[in-house]
Amino acid sequence: MERDPNLDEENRQDEEAAEQDDSLLGESEVENEETGSMEEELDNERQRSAEYLEQAKRARAELVNYRRRTEEEMARMQKQAGERIISKLLPAIDDLDRAIESMSEEERSSSWGEGIILVRKKLWSSLESEGVAPIDALGHPFDPSLHEAISMQEGANGATTVVQEFQRGYMLGDRVLRPAMVVVGSPEDAPEPADSGSNADENGPAEQTETQNEQA
Repeated sequence: MERDPNLDEENRQDEEAAEQDDSLLGESEVENEETGSMEEELDNERQRSAEYLEQAKRARAELVNYRRRTEEEMARMQKQAGERIISKLLPAIDDLDRAIESMSEEERSSSWGEGIILVRKKLWSSLESEGVAPIDALGHPFDPSLHEAISMQEGANGATTVVQEFQRGYMLGDRVLRPAMVVVGSPEDAPEPADSGSNADENGPAEQTETQNEQA
């Protein structure tokens, strides 16, 4: 029996169509696999980027904290160094005060006497510009945070007023550089408290100390 050529042609076309469908299906599967692989790789890169960003943020925060701690430590060390230097200058102020107090009027008006007074004024001006101020003690209530009692006036049990000052105390800002060494006694024996404006006197506390010693 002779085969129908039209049927053969249709079968051939069907087979080619099926092969094309299989080819397209294969290409689609490959494309899907490649797309899935790219999306997975993209997700991995995004995750790594997020991790790197978090690490960068932590590193920046640590750097900021380190700089802050370093600056605070430097400021603290500078402050302590300044306090030590100023504290070492206080005995020089004491010596100059005693030298000036022991001078007669004639000696004060002499060239060397005026020189000593001028040196004392300049030194005190430098300390004052750094925030140093004398502690007012005479006539004020005894304050253990500002004063150091070396004795108590005889018969003045329970008294809490500073009646004599042996060594002037000094403040640096709100910190006590050196407490005032004082004698505590009865209020009626205490001199009038020093005027708050007297600290700004160009002679500093030297003139006040002389007056205190005269009263003692």
